[in-house]
Amino acid sequence: MNRQHRARKTLMSVEPLEGRQLLSGLDAVLARAASARPAFVRNLPSTAVTTNPAAVSAIMGALGGGVGSEWASLIRRQIRNPQAVVRQFIAGQSSYSAAGITFRTPGEQPLFTGRPYDQLLPLAAGAAVFRGDVMEFATILRGEFRNPDASYYVFAVDRGAGGSLGPAFEARPGITPDALVTIAVGPFGSSATGEVRDLTDGSTRPIDASRIVIRGATLRVFLDASQFPSRGATLNRYRFAMWTQTKPGADIANVASFAPDAAMIPIAALRNVTARR
Repeated sequence: MNRQHRARKTLMSVEPLEGRQLLSGLDAVLARAASARPAFVRNLPSTAVTTNPAAVSAIMGALGGGVGSEWASLIRRQIRNPQAVVRQFIAGQSSYSAAGITFRTPGEQPLFTGRPYDQLLPLAAGAAVFRGDVMEFATILRGEFRNPDASYYVFAVDRGAGGSLGPAFEARPGITPDALVTIAVGPFGSSATGEVRDLTDGSTRPIDASRIVIRGATLRVFLDASQFPSRGATLNRYRFAMWTQTKPGADIANVASFAPDAAMIPIAALRNVTARR
């Protein structure tokens, strides 16, 4: 490799991944964005990118029902002008959040010491209560599950006691959960197990594997709202955040990415909408 090529690679910090789809296209509107080749992006300043096909495709895919029709309903209700949000990402904005849903450009958090596989970089994350008090947590990832190692997906919930417990990570003082939903995915997406941990009393409950759904680059978890009893807040005032890890535990060096990046946002309540697996 000559010096000129090395300099170009260092500037762009992009390594193409052969033959990988970004997200499955759902209609003609998504076709061009879904055909874009995804890539590993390491330490790329947000100001260096003026367009982000991955973020645009994730938003449009969700609007088309890519993470379930219930999420399309939530997005349409919470985001009155989705095309304006898309334009903001095209202009270089790196994140957008509304009640129950957050979008972000894919990227590793600065303290992460591992390799940023696509499946560790969320493009979107959501938490909502649907008909029958079904609480669903979901994420769209940068790519499918092709990591040869296990990976972990944590949906953090604040039911009212998070502030008294303190932050999950010192470097993220705005993320103060009192319950964690952790999904462990085996190498290459070969298996998925999960648990709900109540941080107020240390108790844990396993999640039935049938309630964890992985399709392509999406991960969805269906639980009962009764599994998250209030710790001071009403259900419609619960908050959530999500992060990915390469190892279990509370070492932020193993956390690849947060969504949102440094805060918790309200969950959504759509009790007239059915969550479909």
